[in-house]
Formats: sequence, structure tokens, C-alpha cells
Amino acid sequence: MITAGIIAEYNPFHKGHQYHIEETRRKTMADYIVIVMSGDYVQRGEPAIVSKYFRTKLALEGGADLVLELPVHYATASAEYFAAAGVTLLHKLGCVDFLSFGSEWAKKEDFEPVADILLREPEAYKEHLRAALRKGKNFAAARYGALRQLLPDERQSELLLHPNHILGLEYIKAIRRLNSPICPVIVKRKGGGYHDISMRNSFPSASAVRRAMEEYKKERRKERDIAGLEDAVGQSGSELYGEYVSGNTVSWHDLIPYLDYRCLMQKEQLAKCFDVSQEMVSSLLRDYRPGSTIDKLVERCHGRNRTDAAIRRGLLHIVLGLKKESFLEDASAVEIPYARVLGFSGKAAPLMKRIRERGEICLLQKPVQGRKLCTISPIFRTLFEADVRCAELYEQISAKKSERKPLSEWRRQQIIKEEGKTKNF
Repeated sequence: MITAGIIAEYNPFHKGHQYHIEETRRKTMADYIVIVMSGDYVQRGEPAIVSKYFRTKLALEGGADLVLELPVHYATASAEYFAAAGVTLLHKLGCVDFLSFGSEWAKKEDFEPVADILLREPEAYKEHLRAALRKGKNFAAARYGALRQLLPDERQSELLLHPNHILGLEYIKAIRRLNSPICPVIVKRKGGGYHDISMRNSFPSASAVRRAMEEYKKERRKERDIAGLEDAVGQSGSELYGEYVSGNTVSWHDLIPYLDYRCLMQKEQLAKCFDVSQEMVSSLLRDYRPGSTIDKLVERCHGRNRTDAAIRRGLLHIVLGLKKESFLEDASAVEIPYARVLGFSGKAAPLMKRIRERGEICLLQKPVQGRKLCTISPIFRTLFEADVRCAELYEQISAKKSERKPLSEWRRQQIIKEEGKTKNF
């Protein structure tokens, strides 16, 4: 039994992701593809465009065999935490042979020397890094410059300039730290890059798909008039668009009132949140005006070492009430005590049996199982209760917008694909 893993957001799932799954299966000869997927909130510091359950459905229809949820603390953290948590989860399953990720041009041998320097941090690297920081460069620029000084191939240091390559480096670092037998496999990406918003590529990026959906909604296009979206997403395009235009989604616009409440009524608690510094809090609260847009708030919090995405993540953690925790102090030592099953294909039963036999992790198929296991450790309780609480918030908001009755996270069922069809069980 050969098993390959993919760590993803699928925000939303599109044909490029389906191609990645198909190529991973072809290159590794995998019997099973396991996806570790962000839940209702994503790494760029915002709510996912549609719920984790709908995205799970699309992933299973696109070729995945098992979809597991990445805990919200890690799904909304920096690339280092995101990658370390995803790799740790796959490693603890006890049966994953490969980790597949995409690259526009890099090969495994391009990543290896960069990951080696970042892991070892030799004295020469640290000297170049300190010198650049003293000159006023931010950390990202200083790190890039230090690597340029040490690596013979300029393209290797340029890996740090591309979001997908940064994740690839973090995946390899995490595998090495764990001394994991998981083997990295790189699939050449096709179509639009991470920030590309053109829908004219053969495989438009998730950013392009999100932008197109927003524009189509503003134009009040009907589901029958979204050919470009269906070309990018596939047959599920009209269903995805229908989910979006019905209001069954959450955006930062919906979260601003919750942020306003935190800033006005719980000011003293803000700096206790994960990824939030006292300096950021001071910038945020200076002449605070309720009802600001997320873009204005991000601009207000700008600092030399704070990227826009890092600021959004901090603000999101304030909204979600994700606090600084001892197990979040070091990305190299993340804790993953459980694997929450969001969905699986009918043929995945042998895989799940093997996970239960070999895994070093609790496999949760129902939320109520997590409630019973919260006594295992404070870390389990903290992570699991946050997952449930944050999912409940997403559901309450999207249900109100789409004028339907909200579903309790405790009663949620897995998505199961059988004979080509997906359904809840």
C-alpha cells in the first residue's frame, strides 16, 4: 500500500489542484492520496471562500481519498507553522510514503541546500543576517541576502521570493527535523502563479478564481453564464458559484464587527493573542474607528517586519480568540494530537484501518469523539475546542447570510464519496 500526502487550502479547489492530485498519483504510483486541508480559515489571514465541508466535497470529487483538517491555530499561522503542522500530522499517521507539492521550476536538488542552511544556521549565515538587519532591512530581505552570499546558484536563494517555494522549503525542513521517512515529490505547476489573477491560463490560480467569483457576483451573473469559472473549476463550477452567491460564505467584511468588539471591549486582551505584538496593538488602537475595512486596518498596523499577511493573521487571531500558547512558541516543536476526518472515498477503508493500527495520533471521525478525548492533554483540549468554536462562528455567519438554519459543528457528518457521488454520513 503506497500513500502520498498533500498539504493544501483548496480555497477553492480547481483544475490545477486536480492535476496535482493526478500527477502525484502517477509519479508515486500511490494507492491513496491523503489531503491535510485548512478548515474554515486560511493562511493568508482570512476566512475561506466556502466552508471546509464544501471544499472537502470538491477535493474528493477531484481525486482525493482522505481529507483531514489542519487545526485552526496552524492553518492561520506563518508558513513555518503551517508546513510543520501539516508534515507532523502526515508523519504521525504512520503510513504516508510521499509528500507532494508544486513548483513552477525548482527541483528537489534546488531545495535541499537552502533547507540545509536554514536548518543548521551556520555562523557565516548568521553573520550576514545580523549585518543586513543592522542596516535596517526587514527579516525576509535580510534572510534572502544572507542566502545569496552563501549559495553558488542564484536561483536557489530566489526560492525565498515565491510563496509556494517558501512552503516547499518549510516542508523539507519539517521532514528533516522529524527524521521522517516521508519522501518529498515535486510536481511541476502549470498555469497561473500564486498571485496571478488572470482567468486566461490553462489552470488559473485560486486567487484568480476568487476574484472572478467576486466580479461575477457584482455583475449578477446567473449560474448558466459563468463559462470561465467552469473552465477553471470543472463541472462543480456552477455549484461552487451557487454556494458563493447564496451568501453561504464568510469574508473579512463579516468579521469586522467582531474585531470592533474585541478592540473596544477587550483591549487588554489583544496582545495575548497569537501573532499579535504590543507594538501592533498600539498601532491598531491608535485613533481606532469602528467599521473600518480590513485594508485600512492592515495599513494602520504596517511595520518594518510585518507583512500584510502577517497582520491579517494577527487580526484574525484576535477575532477568533486564539491566544499565545506554550506549544506555539517554536514552530519546530508543534503539537498535533489528533487528525479530524472531514471526508473520505468509499475505497479508503483499508487506509483508515492502517492509520489506526500504525498511527501515533487519534483519528477523529466525529466531533463528539474529540470531546471525549479532551481529557488526554491540555494541548488536545485547546486545539480541538478552538477548531469547534471557530467552525461554529463561520457556520453562524454563513447561515444567517444565506437565510438558513445553522448546523451545529457537534452534529456535522463526514463527507463520503461512493460510486462517484458525495454525500454526508
